[in-house]
This record gives sequence, C-alpha cells and structure tokens, in this order.
Amino acid sequence: MRCLLTLLAGCTLLILACSCSNGSSGQGNSTRSLPEQGVIHEKIACTGDPGKTYALFIPSTTALHKRSGSNGNLLYPVIVAFDPHGDGLLPVTLYKNLAEKYGFILVGSNDSKNGLQQEQVSDIVTALMHEVHTVYPVDTNRIYLLGFSGGARIAAMTAMYQVPVKGVIGCGAGFGGGGQPIRYIFDYFGIVGTADFNMSEMQNLEEPLTNAGFRHFITTFPGKHAWPPAVVTEDGFIWISLNAMKDGILAKDDVFISEAGTVLGNRLAGLKSDDNLIAAACLCREKIAFMEGLSSVEKDKQELQILESRPDYQSQVAYRNTVLKKEEEEKQELIRALQEKDLAWWKKEISKYEGPYKAGNSRGRRINPEDTLKDRRLMAFLSLFCYMNASSAVAKQEEQAAIKTIAVYEMADSSNAEPNYLRAILLARRSENEAAIAQLRIAVKKGFADKQRLTGQQEFQSLKGSPSWEDLQKTMK
Repeated sequence: MRCLLTLLAGCTLLILACSCSNGSSGQGNSTRSLPEQGVIHEKIACTGDPGKTYALFIPSTTALHKRSGSNGNLLYPVIVAFDPHGDGLLPVTLYKNLAEKYGFILVGSNDSKNGLQQEQVSDIVTALMHEVHTVYPVDTNRIYLLGFSGGARIAAMTAMYQVPVKGVIGCGAGFGGGGQPIRYIFDYFGIVGTADFNMSEMQNLEEPLTNAGFRHFITTFPGKHAWPPAVVTEDGFIWISLNAMKDGILAKDDVFISEAGTVLGNRLAGLKSDDNLIAAACLCREKIAFMEGLSSVEKDKQELQILESRPDYQSQVAYRNTVLKKEEEEKQELIRALQEKDLAWWKKEISKYEGPYKAGNSRGRRINPEDTLKDRRLMAFLSLFCYMNASSAVAKQEEQAAIKTIAVYEMADSSNAEPNYLRAILLARRSENEAAIAQLRIAVKKGFADKQRLTGQQEFQSLKGSPSWEDLQKTMK
C-alpha cells in the first residue's frame, strides 16, 4: 500500500485521525420527504444518531450534471463539510450559492471540531455518512468531503482511512497522521491563502501526493487562514465536475468545459498584466490540469513554458524561496523566544513585523509583497502557537506561564477575543470578578459570541446572577 511519507506527520495543527470502517451505500430513502429545497436548514438530527446534527442545503434547481438512479429519480452529488469549530452552518452558508449553481447537496457537521479523540471523530463521520447514504437521493459515485484547517485534516484522514469518497477539497491545512498504509485514493484539491501560516505545508504536499498516486491540484489565493471566499472555492467545484467527466461518471458537457476554460484564461491574462508571474504560472498549470483530457491544452503548455523561461519569473521564484527559508528560521526563533524572552522584548519584536506596513510608517523603500506576506504568516503562526500554549497553561493552572503567553498572544493578534477570554478565566480564579467581567466585555466587543461555552465555563459560575453578568449576556449576539 502507498504511504504519504513522514511529511504528513509534521503538521502544525492538532492531528486528528479516523478509524477504519466500511461506508454504506444506496440511493437514499425514497419514502421520506426531503427537507425544503433552496433554503438552509441550520440543524437537522441524524436519523441513526439523533445526538449528532448537521446543517443542510439542497439545491432548488435541477442538478447541472444529473444522473438518474435505478428508480428513475434524480441523484445529487453531495459535499460533506467539516469546520474546525463545529460550525456546520458556516460552510453551508458560505457556499450555498455554489451548491445551487452546480447542483450539490451540501452538508455541514455541527459536531466535528478540533480537539476530539479519534473515536469521537469516527462516530461523527459514521453517523453523517449513514445519513447521506440512506436519507438523501445521492449519487454514491460523487460523494466529496470539504474542510478548513483542522476540518481539512479530518476530511483527508476520513477519505484515506474511513470511507471511500470521490474527492476532497482541503482548505488551509494538509493531511494529518502519516506512516499508515493508505486504504483509499481520491482526487484532492487544495486551497491555501498566501498569508496563511500553513502555506508551505500545503505546497509541500505536491511531491508526496504525486508519489502516492493522487490526482490533485493545490492553488493559492490572496488571503489568510480562513475559509476561502466562494469565488475561490468555486474552482474546487469546477475541478470535481470536470474530473467526473474525465472518468465517464458524467456525460461530457462541451459548453461547461468551454466556459470553464474561458474563465481561467481571463484570470490568467489579468495576472500577467499585473506582472504577478508566480500566480500566473500557477493558474496556467491549473488550467492544464482542469482541461487535459477534455480539450486541447497544447497552447497552455507552450504559454507555461514561456512564462517559466522568463528571467523576471525566475527572479520572483528565487526571491520567494529565499523568503520561505527565512520564514522557517524565524518561526523556530519565535518558538524558542516564547520560553526565553520577556514581554519588553516581545513588544519590540512584534513591532518589527507590524510597523513597516501600517499607514504612514514606511521604511522609505518599496516593500516586496513576499516580505509582507511572510510577516503576516509568521504573526498568524504566532497567534496559533500562543493559543495552544496559553490554553494548555490555563488548563494546567500554570498561572505565570499563562499570564505571559496570553500577553504575547494579545500583542500578536490584537483583534482576537481569545486572549481576553483566557485572561478572564485567570481573574475569576482569583475571585477578581469585576476584572474578569471587564475582560469578557472586551472579548464580546471583539466578536466572542459562544454563550454555551461562556455559561459552561467552571470558573465563571461565581459570576452568574450579578448585574454585570446579566448585562454581559444582553450584549452578546
């Protein structure tokens, strides 16, 4: 069996694996009426396991590329989405227009999230896949998984080890685990922002995926570590639809193929005119990967060869590689510094990453975009690293380590509500209730809205019933 080598074991985020089990098959329960089509359903309980729920969108229009089951009913392709925070409604809301346009049922798990044990993840996946296979009129040859960050790792691990699916769209993170023989091979479309701290990890998947026999493509977009905007994720919908035509699952649609090629060609022309040659070459490769086997790509291959031979392209690639090497060195320095350096050092150090890019604070020379992106990736990495260490220190009641790490966390990611929430826990433990409420107010102002977590936090039980607590509840969305 093939293996993705040790690269996939070196992931920054928490690795979540899934145990192996057999997926069910079928064309859905034709006797059960479907939920209303064309609208989002926020919370539906799994029929086989009512304790697990999901968000759902069923397109109101006839599927763009339809297939019929043995009973003559229309079968839909389906995408099952995993959010790292168990917010299934988020990807369903974000991509419902794509699901409508391309005729996909979209399912978002409300239970799968970072930090779960592999048995818990396996149970969630089993319940969801049973629901998909038995309740809805699904084309079992076109079941796909979608995930962001830790959810992308769950999607990939599920597809490799637990249930056979046709493809995975992974956003903002690669694969978890590694070292185990792969049970299933699938199509993989990776998406990562150029300001995402996992960009290098995603791009480094190219060689092991090729060696393991995955049909794949990994693309970037100008963004940070977040669910990609729909206009970016649409490429994933196009990719899996075109692959279904290549594999004979769908009839070849020449109009769809031509329109996809035109869209990619227009975007390529725009990147070239902006002198963004790295992105242009990447998009040229994307167009070749999308179209090869469906239409002629000889002109695209020639254009890619011309692009790659240009001295300015080679210069841009060389500079990016230098920046990526420097980024890894600086990342290791930041990891060591969290243990060794005081807050005065951190304040000065973080200002180096932020200061040059603030309005009116220029170094007096042109800043290369690659340097800007490197610094943003490093600050995003530092935010995540501080979150992991601060949460651990708070849980272990290592107060001094928690105080320092939370302070660095807030400096690195000032708009994030989590440092204030964690600081409120420390203050509540010391019975500094009003100070704790003040930190929670700041967290809410920054966007914290998880009432269930707030009311369930053990340290905040003594705050309940006070006027300040009641006022805080009222300000939350």
